[in-house]
Amino acid sequence: VYRLAQVSNHIIDQCVAQGVPFAREYGGLLANRSFGGAQVSRTFYARGQTGQQLLLGAYSALMRQVARGQVKLFPRREMLDLVVINGKARGITVRNLITGEIESHEGDAVILATGGYGNVFYLSTNAKNSNATAVWRCHKKGAFFANPCFTQIHPTCIPVSGEYQSKLTLMSESLRNDGRVWVPKKKGDTRPPNEIPEEERDYYLERIYPSFGNLVPRDVASRQAKFRVDEGRGVGPTGHAVYLDFRDAIKRLGKKAIAEKYGNLFQMYEKITGENPYEVPMRIYPASHYTMGGLWVDYNLQSTIPGLFVLGEANFSDHGANRLGASALMQGLADGYFIAPYTLGNYIASTDLDKIDLSHSEFQGSQE
Repeated sequence: VYRLAQVSNHIIDQCVAQGVPFAREYGGLLANRSFGGAQVSRTFYARGQTGQQLLLGAYSALMRQVARGQVKLFPRREMLDLVVINGKARGITVRNLITGEIESHEGDAVILATGGYGNVFYLSTNAKNSNATAVWRCHKKGAFFANPCFTQIHPTCIPVSGEYQSKLTLMSESLRNDGRVWVPKKKGDTRPPNEIPEEERDYYLERIYPSFGNLVPRDVASRQAKFRVDEGRGVGPTGHAVYLDFRDAIKRLGKKAIAEKYGNLFQMYEKITGENPYEVPMRIYPASHYTMGGLWVDYNLQSTIPGLFVLGEANFSDHGANRLGASALMQGLADGYFIAPYTLGNYIASTDLDKIDLSHSEFQGSQE
């Protein structure tokens, strides 16, 4: 965690150099904003799509190296096995998802950056292909797993609409900067939200946690939303939702200012639900989002299998039992840009690695 804090400034410089359009103040300095779990503005951002913009910056830098011939991509592959030779990770076996062909690839080491296991839940905000099979197969080969119970339930997701859904959609935590979370005070109140007068609304986060208000940590906001639904005060067609209301923020700042901050998020919400969040409150509910547990790694991000390095959400490090907003992006970028290049290089330089190729019996056995 100390090292992560040390390199965090470099992450911003790296991403700015890649063209990530971080928000800036009038004078040109980087702007920041509040996120849940803190009472200060601590997060640099790119409107309501910080993660997407960071991905575009990283992908652009990667494709530049691909165009130069420095990197070769093997897209649409699913990892089937980790190949361990003489106790060291030396390659992987994968399935080509287009042709079905089984392939193997050898190397001096293996880096696993395949995300978390949130899809163990029936619905989550993760893409369905992010199914943790790579992490599981490394665990079966002997890599220790740490803190599997540390799963983060994100409080601001679009609620379930029906049984046909394969995943849930995340709405940025930044919305809680200006949105107020509430439910009706009366149980079973099915009136439209705009017909419920102010005195009959329970702004329960502001009531229970006056210091933090709507910016309580994610686990607290999720738990309290579940409590309200269990009390029979949930809203919407299913009753499994609470309101996130921007009425007061629009009155205070104007619709244009809110649109500048959250316009892309509001548009996405309206496309999914058919409701205009400028006119009626959003409906949100907690959903499985991130896993703090993962494969155990040491300070060099190396697992218990020598030569297997695990980066980002796939490992267990940095976040404890409850990750704070934006810290996953910070960890993934720190691991990939500022930690693994040095620890991996040190491993290769200081380890006796036999020369191998795909004819080795371990690769042949892995494909059978």
